[in-house]
Amino acid sequence: MTAAARPRGRLMAVLGGAGLALALIAMALVFATSTSTARIAGTAQALHWANASAGSAAVARAGVAQAVVFGIDHELDVATRASVEMAVTEARSTIAQVEEWLDAIGGGGEEVVAAAAPLTDEIAAFVAAASDTVDAVAAGDARAADVTYRNEVEPDYERLSAELVAAQRRLADEIAATQRSAGTMGLLTQVMATLLIPAAAIVIYFVFMRRQYREASVRMEARLQAERELSQAKDDFIAGVSHELRTPLTGIYGFSEYLIEEGIIDPDEALELIGHINQEASELSRMVEDLLSAARLDSDALTLEITPTEVSAEVLTVAVPMQRAGATISLEGGKAHASADPIRLRQVVRNLLSNAIKHGGSHIRVSIDNGDDHVVITVADNGAGVHDKLKDRLFDRFVHDGGSSLLAGSVGLGLSIARSLARRMGGDVTYVRAVGWTNFVLALPKA
Repeated sequence: MTAAARPRGRLMAVLGGAGLALALIAMALVFATSTSTARIAGTAQALHWANASAGSAAVARAGVAQAVVFGIDHELDVATRASVEMAVTEARSTIAQVEEWLDAIGGGGEEVVAAAAPLTDEIAAFVAAASDTVDAVAAGDARAADVTYRNEVEPDYERLSAELVAAQRRLADEIAATQRSAGTMGLLTQVMATLLIPAAAIVIYFVFMRRQYREASVRMEARLQAERELSQAKDDFIAGVSHELRTPLTGIYGFSEYLIEEGIIDPDEALELIGHINQEASELSRMVEDLLSAARLDSDALTLEITPTEVSAEVLTVAVPMQRAGATISLEGGKAHASADPIRLRQVVRNLLSNAIKHGGSHIRVSIDNGDDHVVITVADNGAGVHDKLKDRLFDRFVHDGGSSLLAGSVGLGLSIARSLARRMGGDVTYVRAVGWTNFVLALPKA
């Protein structure tokens, strides 16, 4: 070998060695990047499992709560057995979804198994408590189901939810840490242009997973907030119904107890007390009828018998007992026939008159007018009317103004039921304030 050939040989050896070294470094970086990618994918799979488990647990909790509510409503005769069975079926379906994610642990990767291992007992306990609760509802023991739900399902869910949230945050942090490491290796390999596309894929995948995590968190929080609001609304409703029903019951009990203890010494006084008892019983009957009507409307179980109905006769049937009880009600207009269910027509008129007596002025006027296509019944009073901010919600159920019911002395259903029944009969109820008078206008098709 000549002297000129030896330097070239050394240069080729150096270049070859450098190339081999670069190739080995590139391979090492490719392997390291592949390992990081696999770790991110496995961690993302574990995060997906945690997200899905949290979501299915929240849905199962809501389904079990709904089944308990329907079971209690059934015992109170405000829900049908078919509704209870439907709620039980739905609850069992949601519990089965939680069990599916529990069974999916074995089919996941190492990261899924590692993330799920500390949670399997909590998930199993939640599923067992939820299943016991639903079984109790199905067996007709809603009270026992309610106790199991409050003492076992709720605590188990809170513990499981907290564990899942912690797992989600930890997995998201692991993804972020692994991504930072992969990014550093990506910068080193840019010179060799070997990992540009994989690095971009990692970044895109990471962004997608973070977005999925944020969306899942938002959805879970929305579900939890909806459940909290539903639970609060249920508690407020039960408390309101209990309070409003207690008022007439207290009056009936007090007056009757007085009559029993004192005897009928003064016939006039006794007659007055009996009148009060009758009035309170009528008010209690109206509240209960509103509750039953609301339940039938919700379950689409309310049937109407539409017939040609003489409106003034039905109005008198409702108004006369109220006049005897002391209400100042004047009746105007002649005979008119409308297409309506007589029973439901009386219920609508009774609700409108009760609202005027309780919340209107001292003078109440009921007028009946024959229109071209409709019979119009107007219940008017000279009271102050409804505040402007409540007009748009006047016919909603359980409307509240601050901390008190819009319609004190009612269960918050009277006007809502009146409008719903009127619309079922092809008419409507509207509110108009004119010339110092509050007018609730009931329009029904002419017979």
